Amino acid sequence: MTRQLLYQLLFPFFFLPVFAQKNSTTNYHPPLDIPLILSANFGELRPNHFHMGVDFKTNGTTGLKLYAIEKGYVSRIKVSPYGYGKVVYINHPNGVTSVYAHCSTFVGKIDSLVTLTQQKEQNFEVEIFPKPTEIVLQKGENFALSGNTGSSTAPHLHFELRDTKTESAMNPLIFGFDLIDTKAPEIRAVKIYGLTEKGYLLKGKNKTIPVSKGKFGYYIGGNATTIPSNFCSEQGGIGFAFDVIDHYNQADNPLGLYGSYLIVNNDTIFGHHLDSVSFDHTRYINSHTDYEEYHGAKKKYHKSFRTKENPLTIYHNDNIGIIHLQPNDTAKINYVAYDTKNNKSELTFKVSVLAGVLHSSPTLSPKTLLFPDSSFSYKGATFAVDIPEGCVYEPIPKQLETEKSTSIGSSSQPIQKTIAVKLKLVAPQLSTEKYYIAANGSYLATKYTNGWLSADSKSLGSFSIKVDTIPPSIATLNFTKIDTLCTKPVLSWKVSENKTSLVDYDLFVDGHWQVLEYETKGSYLFFRKPENLVGKHFLKIILKDACGNEMIWEKEMSF
Repeated sequence: MTRQLLYQLLFPFFFLPVFAQKNSTTNYHPPLDIPLILSANFGELRPNHFHMGVDFKTNGTTGLKLYAIEKGYVSRIKVSPYGYGKVVYINHPNGVTSVYAHCSTFVGKIDSLVTLTQQKEQNFEVEIFPKPTEIVLQKGENFALSGNTGSSTAPHLHFELRDTKTESAMNPLIFGFDLIDTKAPEIRAVKIYGLTEKGYLLKGKNKTIPVSKGKFGYYIGGNATTIPSNFCSEQGGIGFAFDVIDHYNQADNPLGLYGSYLIVNNDTIFGHHLDSVSFDHTRYINSHTDYEEYHGAKKKYHKSFRTKENPLTIYHNDNIGIIHLQPNDTAKINYVAYDTKNNKSELTFKVSVLAGVLHSSPTLSPKTLLFPDSSFSYKGATFAVDIPEGCVYEPIPKQLETEKSTSIGSSSQPIQKTIAVKLKLVAPQLSTEKYYIAANGSYLATKYTNGWLSADSKSLGSFSIKVDTIPPSIATLNFTKIDTLCTKPVLSWKVSENKTSLVDYDLFVDGHWQVLEYETKGSYLFFRKPENLVGKHFLKIILKDACGNEMIWEKEMSF
């Protein structure tokens, strides 16, 4: 046995405990003062991204104290109705940045700085980068309260650890936030694919096999399966993907897979482990998973192969995982899935290639296809598009249409980068700001220049020019229009913008700007009344959408 082969076989076994021991001495302070129970772990499969942190449950409520895990300084604060909502970033001396997202409220100096900045900029949405000496926190110091702001769907703490220098996200469960876990991952199915030499899928060449669990572990029927000869080709081969989820002791909710490796005829040819993911690469989840299975059936298949262009650093070696088999060949397959505590599940079976002819791939033409390693540009009389290199994950049909409709590719195909789209605005009857580009019917942030509308799109598909002349709507929520006296500490409104997006929302009390919070979940506006605001006052709210349509709500009230 060669030294390289020995290393490949032993690597998964010695890697995990050594790594865990290395990081178990960090001794971080818990970010919450309740038992840390996961609702989601690092690396879980999400639409267009890996989950870049862990989600800790907060007993279904908001307002729990959040604590600095180590001494450090606040390097970034952001308030947004989207994404992380109210979030704090703390840089620590060991080169790690901790992130606390979806906060309900900030505490102390952070709260004062945010309030001052909002008043200065007259905007609820702010982003602040304090100086290293401006807000220094001690280990275990409370700086915010847990919440449900931003794109959060329920109260929880989204917690991250990042490499301060590279900003890559790191798995907290191997950096001192381990939990009791004796449950192994669950293998639910295996899928076999015909592949090209670059790891691209051969159309229509796939087979799904259910996996069962018995007394002696996981198995497929007969512990063997066969595939047609045309799954294989002269230069390509076959690849495997496995539908796997994980579990742990303290909660019933399923979690994401941490790592796996694939052994073929006693040779470890592929493996992955989710220790760290770059934010620049996280969208490559669309290449790591079986995209159609995830978006169509919510099946969580992790590929035990990758395309040549996939740059994710989660893989054990440089192999792309293609298994080169020919008709009448048989191979022994051993797949192992494991978690951060090295609980393992294994599946072993044989795969045989039936007799017959190999797959013969037609010549792939740039006239009809978009390629991962090539860019594409088109400019016609009324439509232009620029697709950068590295935008698509595999060769896909170009499907350029410029006559009956305007489209490129298919909306069902994911892309890694945004594409630049332009549409000619011919003889506009309204102000140009009322027009926008829609991608597959949905609004895109649009600019107008020299007769052309332009926008960046995160999807392929159909593009069209739409018009928005309807202003946003607003209605009182926790009080009525006829109320003249209000004793509530918080006033709330329901807003709606159906065509484009709400880009500005301002509240003025007696002509003076006040913070008006926007919650995109349910489209609510909140005004937290200052304690010193008493007596009769005149309230005015101004709403504006992306096409410049304006709505004004005003009322005189007593507090």
